[in-house]
Parts: sequence; structure tokens; C-alpha cells
Amino acid sequence: MSNEEVEMFYEQAMSYLGQGESKKAIEFFNKALKIDEMYLPAWNDKGVAFMELKEYSKALDCFQRVGYLDPGISMPLYNKGYVLLMLERYEEAVETFRIFLEAYPFKDDFYRYGLFLKAQGHYNLKQYDDAKELLEKAIKKDKTFKKPRELLIKILKETNEAP
Repeated sequence: MSNEEVEMFYEQAMSYLGQGESKKAIEFFNKALKIDEMYLPAWNDKGVAFMELKEYSKALDCFQRVGYLDPGISMPLYNKGYVLLMLERYEEAVETFRIFLEAYPFKDDFYRYGLFLKAQGHYNLKQYDDAKELLEKAIKKDKTFKKPRELLIKILKETNEAP
């Protein structure tokens, strides 16, 4: 079997994923991975499909596989951090977002959202000062970013520092 077949199965999987048919997408990611088990985009996007199905442990396995195969790719780190938050593994999530934010080369929406998600992890660990610092950075980068503002207000109320 060839790389063309891997790409074909991957493209079909992505089409299903884009249509919200996550289970069907996973079938095609598996077909691509059966041909080339090192095909990193299929592992990452299979994890995304599992996230859509709220099968977070399976998603985490996929993102960790990408990390083992190529530790230099940053988007699977973002996805892994998100899943760790969903699994309420906050310390691991915070550390994963730390690594993501250091490695991610752009200051785009993923970066800003990574700041927010890392702050969410700190908040859940009751590390309010760390959370506030990250939230303020996220808000500074995008003054219209609603979620960090809401969490910051929540923290200020909880710590009696009302806005």
C-alpha cells in the first residue's frame, strides 16, 4: 500500500470529521494508520474525533502517541492539555500548557486560548495568583476575549478582590 492510499483514507476521515461523523472518521483514521502507523496527522485528528465523542481517555492516548513519535509538534500538546482539563487532571494540564505555550511559535487564537486554559487549570488547583496573571495576559492580547474576563471576575469575587 502506498502513501497515496494513506492520504486518501486520511482525507476521507477528515471529511467525515468535518461533517460531525466522528465514529466514521475514526474508522478511516484507523485505515490510514493500518497502512502507516507513524502518520502523525491521523493520530492527532483521531484524538480530535474521540474528543468530539467525549471519549477523553482514548483521545489522550492518541495525543500522547503523537508526542512520543514527534515531541516537537505543538498542536497535539494543546489538545492533550485540553483533554487533561476534561479529565480533571489539572496539574498535568497546567504543565502541558506550559510546554505548549513555550513551544508554540505564534501569538494567535490558539496561544491566547492556551493561556486561558492554563489559567483554568490553575484556578481548579486554587492557584489564583497564577491564574490571574495568565488571564491578564490573555485579556491584554485580546480585549474582547470574554472567557478570561469572566474567569478573572470569578476569581476576584472568590478572593474578595471584587472588580
